[in-house]
Amino acid sequence: MIKKRKGFGLETRTFTGKSGQTYLVFKTLDKGFHVFVEIEAKEAADDCGTKRKGTRRGWRWLWANSN
Repeated sequence: MIKKRKGFGLETRTFTGKSGQTYLVFKTLDKGFHVFVEIEAKEAADDCGTKRKGTRRGWRWLWANSN
């Protein structure tokens, strides 16, 4: 009998802190938590080094040129 393949089992939820900051939280199968902070997409693209004008264009370029 072949075991069915399982996914990562990531659960996600968003939370808003007292400061108004939004947090995206992932919980893994082994009960670990990983937290990501929401920031403006343009600010993140600029911080990651895009040279393109426009947020979508910048993210497309970064996505295509990443490892």
